[in-house]
Amino acid sequence: MTENQPKVLIVDDDVNFRNIWKIKLSTSGFDVLEAENGKVALEILKTIKPDIILLDIMMPEMDGIETFFALKDNPETKNIKIFFITSMDDLNEELGKYHKQIAGEIGAVDYLRKATDLNQLVDILKNNLNQPDQQTT
Repeated sequence: MTENQPKVLIVDDDVNFRNIWKIKLSTSGFDVLEAENGKVALEILKTIKPDIILLDIMMPEMDGIETFFALKDNPETKNIKIFFITSMDDLNEELGKYHKQIAGEIGAVDYLRKATDLNQLVDILKNNLNQPDQQTT
């Protein structure tokens, strides 16, 4: 881990999923942090500011939508690039389209399926790091 590595925070209650994505992202040049829910993520974000957050929508204690709005309401975290992630649309394509639309409307960078090809995930994140910071109004 070096200071120059982009930081990614994976917020998801599924430890197996976090581990798979953490291994891929870590071996692809990212410094990866983990949180099992929104409350833990907000605690981590008091001291560490990642470049990107991968935020599950459905989690216990504090779900992704509630976490998203807490982040956007905080001047310290409002410009962090946030991608929603979920497996729910793997079961229902229409639900996936709806989630993607909502994510865009509320200001997330994008909406990713947990079944996203890992090499494609790395490309998406690296390409996004080269884009201007996300701004919310």
